[in-house]
Amino acid sequence: MKVVVADPIYLSDEYKHRLEALGDLDVYNSVPSSPKGFAERVKDADVVIVGRHGFKAEDFENAPNLKMISLWQTGYDNVDLKEATERRVIVSNVPNYAFDSVAEFVFALALGLLRKACVADSMLRQGLFDWRYYVGNELMSKTIGVLGTGNIGKRVIQIAHGFNMRVLSTTAHPNPEKEKKLGLKFVDLDTLLSESDILTLHLPLTPETNHMIGAPQLAKMKPTAILINTARGKIVNEKALVDALTEGRIAGAGLDVFEVEPLPKDSPLLKLDNVLLTPHIAFLSRESIDECTYICVENVEMFARGSPLNVVNPSVLAKLKGNIHG
Repeated sequence: MKVVVADPIYLSDEYKHRLEALGDLDVYNSVPSSPKGFAERVKDADVVIVGRHGFKAEDFENAPNLKMISLWQTGYDNVDLKEATERRVIVSNVPNYAFDSVAEFVFALALGLLRKACVADSMLRQGLFDWRYYVGNELMSKTIGVLGTGNIGKRVIQIAHGFNMRVLSTTAHPNPEKEKKLGLKFVDLDTLLSESDILTLHLPLTPETNHMIGAPQLAKMKPTAILINTARGKIVNEKALVDALTEGRIAGAGLDVFEVEPLPKDSPLLKLDNVLLTPHIAFLSRESIDECTYICVENVEMFARGSPLNVVNPSVLAKLKGNIHG
């Protein structure tokens, strides 16, 4: 079996040795420079480990031996699952990790914006030592709207309580028991938008959530509100967000994810001084990336043993009928 790590991931010697025990291993520590370069990497692979590059429909044409894709991440919106299933390629992801890392980063972005820490650091390095430029706002007692109450959203809610924040969320199936358990109030989306001082997104990217936050939704937010997105860039209509930020219809945004990644050098977001931008690193703590690699490698090992884990296209298992290596 040939295993290819096709784009950069955290891979310590321990995990590298575990993969080498399964067969031939090729590890690439650079981002593919072109589709052709990626095709060259995966052309002989039985198993591909991939992170942000993903696996598009055309990539399958260049990997005739491919039997399994192990994603070094939770999201799988950058993989063509339909094509994978038709070609009987198992796709596994890394669920249930980085809750603490992402949730903590939400507040790093929020505090960075509200307390102007990054601006102050930059100006101080230029010799400006004057407190009057950096008057900010506290988190304490503000209202936070949490859009998505999965594992990360729940952790955000727990941290928000530490700041004595009022917590709102929206769900298709509100119930008093869950409200009490989470310590929040379920409201409709319009109320969530209009009452939140901070709106933080924790939803997967689906056809339903694509551009879920656009011009109509941004128009309902307070002019003093900030938007935090550590989920997926395409949940937000970026053009509408730029317009709202430019015109002062919302106060700011903390963005770790973007519609196009890497963020293009001509992105208008880069010219705005009321945004805090980071390169998709909310998950990136030493603890979380080690956990991610552990699960990612284990997915490959269990596939090799005939018992694949964390499969996101389970219908392919029925197609294979127990012969996953065939």
